[in-house]
Amino acid sequence: MSNSIIKFEQPLSRIARNLEQIKQDLPSIDGPVFVELIGTPKSGKTTLLKQFKKLFDTSRIPICIKQETAEYNPIEDKDIEEYNIWMYMELMKNLSEDLSDKTPRIIIYDRGILDRLPWLDFSVRKGNISSKDNELLKKLYETEFVQKYKPLSYVLFTSPEISIERKGKPGRLVNNINITVFNKCLKDSIQKIKDLSCMTTTQETDSYQGKLSEFIIDMNEKVTHDLSEIIRERKQKEIVDEEKIISS
Repeated sequence: MSNSIIKFEQPLSRIARNLEQIKQDLPSIDGPVFVELIGTPKSGKTTLLKQFKKLFDTSRIPICIKQETAEYNPIEDKDIEEYNIWMYMELMKNLSEDLSDKTPRIIIYDRGILDRLPWLDFSVRKGNISSKDNELLKKLYETEFVQKYKPLSYVLFTSPEISIERKGKPGRLVNNINITVFNKCLKDSIQKIKDLSCMTTTQETDSYQGKLSEFIIDMNEKVTHDLSEIIRERKQKEIVDEEKIISS
């Protein structure tokens, strides 16, 4: 057996085991498990989202994909404050609905509410939102409501050069200046993202350029492993909590 075959077979076997564990434990927990994909434009988030959907659907694990709100924002002018406020409030609405539904399932946000943290700072730097409004909006992250979210967060960084290469050419957003500024805002937000997540993984994706299959397999293994661990821990905690209630 060649080294290249071994390289793919071993992680695929681990992914299959992780999925089986998730499928076994997920129905026993109360409410959804959240995953959020955060990061640089063209860093691979949407590619991963499609692969996760296919992976979990094939394994018959209940999954809900929340598309990036920028894809259906009805406000055409992306450079005004109203555009940013709509995105923020739409995400809050979506999160309210998801938290209120206690059906056990996996919910994956493509740029959720935590991804708004670097984008708010980026928008201030670009003059698209005021510093005062930025500070007020960030106060909502201190609420008990947002604190209940606690997703598995995956932060993907890509350099300006690779981001532009993946897009094909520089554009309004994906250009050297904007990606450099956004990556700085993203790095400045990492600690806050960690504080609001149950687990945070940061991943530089430049080295995967031209290695799409390797990227997908590595991230599938990481995410399914993390999900299986988090779901198992929640299941055990809920059992202990229930036993305490009964014994009292």
